[in-house]
Amino acid sequence: MWFLYALLSSLSWCAVTIFGKLASQRVDPNILTILRAILMSIILVAVAIFSRRISIDACYCIQPKDWCYIILAALFSATAWFFYFTAIKYGIISKVVSIDRLNFVFIIMCSAYLFGEELTWSIIAGTM
Repeated sequence: MWFLYALLSSLSWCAVTIFGKLASQRVDPNILTILRAILMSIILVAVAIFSRRISIDACYCIQPKDWCYIILAALFSATAWFFYFTAIKYGIISKVVSIDRLNFVFIIMCSAYLFGEELTWSIIAGTM
């Protein structure tokens, strides 16, 4: 099942890039990132409510350390999106994506170091 979600994620990222480039031709990257975040939040809340996976109690149960991780993830997500939309506004998509997707290498290296995940030649080759 994870493979299907990974494939759908990949296709979604493709659409984000194409529509982001189209929007960035006439919209400032800051505004684009803000509007995207607002709309994405509305969609995610609607999905959570519809699937009955949201409750106030669930938020109160989150530990302070986990809140710190959530805040840091949000901070880096916001900066990544701002940098990404700025790069595709001024750059050629194929070149921007080639550099941007170095995140795969960084993620795999960090996951091996921080979480002890296995680092094999097939995994390394899959990032190239």
